Amino acid sequence: MCFYIGIEDLAANAMIEMLKRGSRRFLTYNEIEMYGAEVVQILKESGEKAVLILSRENTNALFRSYSEFFEESVQNGKKGIMLKADKEVGDLIQQFRGYLALDVLLAFMNQRSVQVLGV
Repeated sequence: MCFYIGIEDLAANAMIEMLKRGSRRFLTYNEIEMYGAEVVQILKESGEKAVLILSRENTNALFRSYSEFFEESVQNGKKGIMLKADKEVGDLIQQFRGYLALDVLLAFMNQRSVQVLGV
């Protein structure tokens, strides 16, 4: 089986792990990409195939489809994704984790992938 992982799942799950360990509500695009690469590597090591779906078009679709959750922001000169102030971990889990395959969910939560985020 091959898992296709989009920017919405990467951003939401990275944000969940960040909020569970601290209070940072902003991730740079580079951090999200590195997190995704580590998730793919973890899945590969467990015998699964995965592909990241990252493009400007998909990122724009994220902001259109999930505008109640995310907005583009710039912090310290770096562009990224900001979680809106009225959204919390429970909101993200309810919206973005219920449909994930167990292998993918475990890779998102793996300590190795979370360390890439600097937490």
